[in-house]
Amino acid sequence: TPDPIVAGTEETFVIKGKMKKDIVTGDFLGIAFIDAEQPTGFPFIIVDICSLSGVTCPIKAGTAFSTFSTTQKLTAPKELPTSYIIDIRIGHEQRPNIEPIACAIAFQKQLFSM
Repeated sequence: TPDPIVAGTEETFVIKGKMKKDIVTGDFLGIAFIDAEQPTGFPFIIVDICSLSGVTCPIKAGTAFSTFSTTQKLTAPKELPTSYIIDIRIGHEQRPNIEPIACAIAFQKQLFSM
């Protein structure tokens, strides 16, 4: 929130759901803004899921995120491009061997200017 994203403001992302794979120590949650035309230089955060307050790992596959629900904050870029992506991922391991567990991607495109 807010929806839509407001340039230069702190955005709140509430993450919850049910995973098909266990979440174990070292698994991460990543949130990023990506310029759809020039995908560089946008803010992102990566947090270790098992180090979040109130989270006990492992979280077994199929467990509803009522036991794992997190709110993360990330400041939107001061100047949002006309086309950008919000990318939210949960993954296992570290680069270059990242195994995806879950993702949500939203694409925003300004169709006209006022």
